[in-house]
Amino acid sequence: MKLAAKLAATVLLGALPSLVLADPKPRSAKPASPQRIAGIYAGKTDIWAEGCGGGIYYAPNQQARAWCGENSESLGAGEWTIDAQGSVCHQLSWYWPNGDQAGKSLGEQTCISHVVDRWGTVWRSWPNDPEWWPLAGKNSGIKKYSGMKKGYKFQSNVLGARSKLGL
Repeated sequence: MKLAAKLAATVLLGALPSLVLADPKPRSAKPASPQRIAGIYAGKTDIWAEGCGGGIYYAPNQQARAWCGENSESLGAGEWTIDAQGSVCHQLSWYWPNGDQAGKSLGEQTCISHVVDRWGTVWRSWPNDPEWWPLAGKNSGIKKYSGMKKGYKFQSNVLGARSKLGL
C-alpha cells in the first residue's frame, strides 16, 4: 500500500508544470467546454514535468495509462472522463511487483479543473492548488498544449511493465 501512495504522490507532483509560471484564476474565466478539453487531451500523453520521467496517456476511448521511470516496473491503468464544467477526471488502479504476482491498489480519483479566459487561453488547476497554469491559447504565448504530446509516448514502457507483472 505504501508503494501505491508513493506512486499517487509522484503522479500528482509530476503533473505540475515547471517551465510555466502559475497565476491566480483569471477574473474573466468561464468553464471550458468539454469538447474543447477533449480535443486537448484525447490521444495525447501529458508529460509529468517534475521528478519521475513519465506521464499519463489519455486514449480517445476514455482509457488512461500512466507510467513513471522511477518505478519502471509499475503502471497505472484506468479511465478518464470530462464533466460539463470541463474538468478532466481520472481514476487509476496501480500495479506493482509483489512476489510472484502483481500487487494492486485503486488510487483516488483526480480531477483537473479547466477554464477559458476572455482571450481564449485555456487554464488548468490541480486539486488543492489555488494557482492556475496556462495550457494553451493564441494569446498565452504557448503555441501547443503545454506538457501535452501527441500519441502514447510511454506505450512500450507500459507494455513492458504489464508483461513483467503478468497482466
